[in-house]
Amino acid sequence: MRRPEEVRRDYVRGWLAKAGSDYRVAERLAADAEPLREALAFHCQQAAEKYLKALLVRHGIEFRKTHNIGELLDLLAPVAGGIASSLRAATAL
Repeated sequence: MRRPEEVRRDYVRGWLAKAGSDYRVAERLAADAEPLREALAFHCQQAAEKYLKALLVRHGIEFRKTHNIGELLDLLAPVAGGIASSLRAATAL
């Protein structure tokens, strides 16, 4: 039987892998001569959301199914206030 911290670590890695994939798609879209801005913004938002969810899982903070970056930052603030504060502009995504 796996220990809870191993399960959590794998869950974090899963979120990071998904976020990294969205980030790479956004990079490719941004490099295009005629970037598809809506698709680019979507993948930026998705990457930010998934990176935040990885942080929340890492800190053992549960969250509901949401795409609201501000809500995720609010949940993160008690354990990583500096990070949450510095990323507040990401709510525009």
